[in-house]
Amino acid sequence: MEWLIIILWLSIINGSLGGQYILNWMGNQPRFVGDKQIGVSPGVMTWWRELSKLLWAVIAVSVEIIRGKKLKYLWPGTLSIITIIICAFTGVIENIGFFYLPRYYSPHVYAPYVNVYLAFLPFFGKFLFNAPIRKEHWIGIALVIIGLSIPHIPRIFFSYTDPKSALDFTAIVWIIIINCCLCSQQVFNNKTVQTANTGVGPNALVVWREIWKMIFISLALFIFPLIGNAFDVHVPESVKAKDMEVRVLGKLDYSQKDFLLNHYEKNGEQYKLKNELNETEKETVKNIFSSVSYNRFFSLFEGNIFPKNWWPILFVVLAGLTGYIYSFGFFKLSKFAAHFWVPYTNAYLAFLPLVMFLFGETVTGYQVGGAVVVTLGLMIGVSDYKRNKVTEIVKTGKTI
Repeated sequence: MEWLIIILWLSIINGSLGGQYILNWMGNQPRFVGDKQIGVSPGVMTWWRELSKLLWAVIAVSVEIIRGKKLKYLWPGTLSIITIIICAFTGVIENIGFFYLPRYYSPHVYAPYVNVYLAFLPFFGKFLFNAPIRKEHWIGIALVIIGLSIPHIPRIFFSYTDPKSALDFTAIVWIIIINCCLCSQQVFNNKTVQTANTGVGPNALVVWREIWKMIFISLALFIFPLIGNAFDVHVPESVKAKDMEVRVLGKLDYSQKDFLLNHYEKNGEQYKLKNELNETEKETVKNIFSSVSYNRFFSLFEGNIFPKNWWPILFVVLAGLTGYIYSFGFFKLSKFAAHFWVPYTNAYLAFLPLVMFLFGETVTGYQVGGAVVVTLGLMIGVSDYKRNKVTEIVKTGKTI
């Protein structure tokens, strides 16, 4: 019965996660949001996504209360709340990255990278919960890693790089950050469920997590723009010539381009500010650099939470619904050691190349081959379910 429950929820989680990637990508593509510029920063998208998830979770909890659940089962306990707060903090960071990456890359290009942490989960499961490590699991994980590596064979052996699949330095940094955040969340999700008071269900845990995520992203949208304005990050003294011509001038209309060239002159490999700007000129320069996300860190948090272009928010709200579903599923399955089931929440990776091909994205044979090997690894990883009973981790939360 335990395996039937796991397989059912793994199917739901895979569908929700795959849908999340696609909706995040669509919300960051001008052709789907009715505008040449998105006009909504990853931070603002994260704010709306977390608000959507919170509302869906509150609705679910309200239904439970109406059906007779006691209010005392909404409080998971102090220790569990501490782990929820940690999860919420890393979750906000991860979500900002997940709204940054699809702005520049197709999901089937970057999604496999953000799951490298899966190879380390057995160590955490063994160390934290004394969970046995099965040989089939190791074989499956080895095949998954090989499968994730296959799409990069052309770059490694033939020095061939598809410009659309070449990840820049910022993308690699975000991938490392996301791996750390996702790995910590799987571990702390286990600890959250393990330390929660008896009778506290997944919906209550999701509500508390989303409350804290809303607090963190709201603070970020308030604090970082203030810091950016204080240090004039959108009014640079000098800009590399390549960055100015490609990342700035190439995205502006004639009047904006003319305005910048009247105040910046090319000097060797850089464009330098000609002279001091008055307040009006400084504000105009700031708005221009901000509109093209020149400072990629501070631009993550720019913009009004009530944007002019509401189409991206529609996709984000839908992503919030799928996000609530898989968050519920993650807490539902977190009573089992993470390395037993988390690797198999990523089976959707095998189908992403096909889905993105249907969207008109470039998909290589190596990417398809990698997806097949990943799928084979996932199948072998669970092939011994008849000989191994899945046991729950020991709960330490008090009975209320």
